[in-house]
Amino acid sequence: MKSKLISVLTLAILLPFVGFAQLRDLRCDILPYSVFKGASKKKPVELKVLGTSPQFGEIPEHTGVSAYEHLKAIHRENIKNSRVEIDKLFKALGYKGFNDPAISSSSFIPEIIPTGTFGWMGAYSRGHKYAWSKLGNDFPTFKVYAKGSECFIYIMKKCGNAFYVPSKYPVPVSLYKPPVVAPVVPVMTCKTQTINITGSGQVSSGDVMTTSKTMEIVAVNSTSGTTKGLLLGSYPVSVRSTYDFNVKGEAQYSKTVEVCMEGSAAPAPMNLSLPMTLNYKITKNDVLIGDGEKLYLNVTPDQFKALSKAYKAVNVSTTSSPNLEVAAKKVTSSTATETAAGSFGSGETKCADQKINFLGKTEIKDGSVKSATNDVTIIGVYKKTGKLDKGEMAEKYLCLGSFQVPVKSAYEFTTSGGSDVSKILRVCTKDGAAPADQNINVPVKMTYNFTKQDVTLGDYNKVYVSLTEKQYKALSKNYNRCCTEGGEGKCK
Repeated sequence: MKSKLISVLTLAILLPFVGFAQLRDLRCDILPYSVFKGASKKKPVELKVLGTSPQFGEIPEHTGVSAYEHLKAIHRENIKNSRVEIDKLFKALGYKGFNDPAISSSSFIPEIIPTGTFGWMGAYSRGHKYAWSKLGNDFPTFKVYAKGSECFIYIMKKCGNAFYVPSKYPVPVSLYKPPVVAPVVPVMTCKTQTINITGSGQVSSGDVMTTSKTMEIVAVNSTSGTTKGLLLGSYPVSVRSTYDFNVKGEAQYSKTVEVCMEGSAAPAPMNLSLPMTLNYKITKNDVLIGDGEKLYLNVTPDQFKALSKAYKAVNVSTTSSPNLEVAAKKVTSSTATETAAGSFGSGETKCADQKINFLGKTEIKDGSVKSATNDVTIIGVYKKTGKLDKGEMAEKYLCLGSFQVPVKSAYEFTTSGGSDVSKILRVCTKDGAAPADQNINVPVKMTYNFTKQDVTLGDYNKVYVSLTEKQYKALSKNYNRCCTEGGEGKCK
């Protein structure tokens, strides 16, 4: 009692003269609780098994949450009248008691105390008295720090007994020999690890391309077997080609590598997702209308007779139509040289970091040709000059019929897909030196298609031809502004 009073008085004398930082360095020995004693000159009791005299009961699991919940239940239900003793212990540590808001599951830090540790061990059977003890085995415990201080106590998992290791041991060496803990040198081994690589991407786009072709428009009657035709004139015909394009890229690859691991556990497979970069470019575009520079209109005998009143006959030469061609498909894939794994022999395994680059790129040059038939309406336009009658329009139109015109569109394009990702791996080496970067090729699969490839002539498949006054009068007997099926020029 006298020594305890001296300790409390010592603390009271010290407090006015030390700062907060110094207070954190004070030993727990001077705190007013029976567990905080100096070392004993008595021979310690060696404890190889715990649980014969539990103080606060066995804690179910070696986690801070388990310790906190267990002591909370003991304190709340006052099991074995332990509530007062628990509050005394935590008040000595600077708290208001166990229910201090500063106490939580994070206050209990799981730790293993090694064999040979000396300290004061509490016990319920001796009225919470503490005995000088030596641990005969490694025991799981929970470390609890004093409030605002670096000193701490342990609470044993097995029995819930409080255990304090004094910061100083003023005892003969023969009674106290701190345990010598040899440094743990991890055993490193080479293990095979599988790296699974996946990646995907998609690009959809389209465009409109407009050009103009100067063409001779000739009316022919194929059923008559004649080589004569009617030349309606030579006109610039606007051509509008449109397309929608879709590109998909996929990468799927597996690679095994030798990695350096601590212990004998096998590494889990590594899954990498590659970013996929996709591009495409139209390198060539061409359109073929009719027979190249001539647009032949296949008319009926009656239409041919009616048109011959306004247009002169010309010889029709049978020439083969030019063909649209695209370059042959060409696929280029990048290749990366993979470094072969070295042999490390049977000596000590050494480890070093290596950068592995997973690279892949595929480029495809290809083309697409599409043939179609457009229904094209030919409209004659006569612009009257001079005086106009009341309500009369200067522009006068005659529908000369609708005709099927063959069209072809051709595109050449280049599409590419690529991936690039790097990873630092711990690998085995002979001398521990970092090996050079390794490049691993990842194949990229490309798929693509034109979802739309159309051609439109003139003004949405309407082509206008000029008429003189004489032609207009000659044709107006058989044609008017409206086009019916068959192109006979009758209004509905």
